[in-house]
Amino acid sequence: MASFGLPSSRRLDSLVVHRFAWTEFLAGCEENRVLGLLAEALRAGSCHLPDYQRESVESRCGWWLAHDLVVERQLLCVADVLQDAGIEFRVLKGVALANSVYRDPAMRLFGDIDLVVEPDHFLRAAEAITVALGAVRELPELRPGFDQRFGREILLRSDGLEVDLHRTLVDGPFGLWIPLDDLFAESRTFLLGGRELPRLGDPAQFVHACMAAVLGDWPPRRIAQRDIAELLVGGERAGTLEAALVQELALRWRATAVVALAIRTTAADLGLETSHPLIAWAQGHRPGPGDRLLLASYRGRARGYTSQALSVFALPSWRDRFDYVRAILRPSRAYLEARGFRRGDRFRKAIGLGAPRR
Repeated sequence: MASFGLPSSRRLDSLVVHRFAWTEFLAGCEENRVLGLLAEALRAGSCHLPDYQRESVESRCGWWLAHDLVVERQLLCVADVLQDAGIEFRVLKGVALANSVYRDPAMRLFGDIDLVVEPDHFLRAAEAITVALGAVRELPELRPGFDQRFGREILLRSDGLEVDLHRTLVDGPFGLWIPLDDLFAESRTFLLGGRELPRLGDPAQFVHACMAAVLGDWPPRRIAQRDIAELLVGGERAGTLEAALVQELALRWRATAVVALAIRTTAADLGLETSHPLIAWAQGHRPGPGDRLLLASYRGRARGYTSQALSVFALPSWRDRFDYVRAILRPSRAYLEARGFRRGDRFRKAIGLGAPRR
């Protein structure tokens, strides 16, 4: 499904889903956010399903599209709050990609709002949204001052919707290595509800898509690979991605191994048939042992703990490292209570997740 409409060796014209496997198949399409692609493939006649399966797709896709309209409407409200407060921001991920890259936004489903804001106004942005929209913070700060110095995001809930307010793009060492000013060095816009909203520049948007595919959910969602493919070969709306600028930015962010792995696995898994220079470059790249260790820390059930542990090596000073480790090992009481933990529980859980299962 993730390869539909691309120059790919994968074909859908022989797709058959047994009725006993249909519920699982449909759930898998939703979980991987490729349900919009399945609906588009059915409309285009690229695959054929029995009427009851087609009706199920239309029903679930209709629910998602209605949800995404609500998300987009709430994003416009959040954008108003930040603009009134004089806080610069960029829209990330699903909303930005659907409305700036895909030829039809309905092909790219998403679940929430993601924005990155100026680092100096990170906490002020969260406070402004909380006051203006009655948003509620999901979790207290790990320790006072942690968010502004080391945090990736503050998760807010507004009118039942998640607003992920980012300081940097990903957790762990790769997020700490990003020069945050780079995220605001260039601004592109996309049209939403008759308004122009800012997004990342093209190279930064592509590197972020690669990070989402390799360092985000585990196992990764297929839509993350489709985002990379759209940015590479998606057609006129995706624009022309300059390989040299992507490679330069990846090197500056110390994320060359991440970008190469994301491109390489996307091309293989989606069967891309293209001679894009970034694909040729990625196929020839081989990460060193340090990069392999870092990439491995983002995989598996304990990835939230292992990537945190390696973050220590990405911090610039011993003082930063001490404060970071202290926050991880001794979170505030409010944070522990919100997570339902007692002191020591997080450490024991990390050990348990990392242990082999029989």
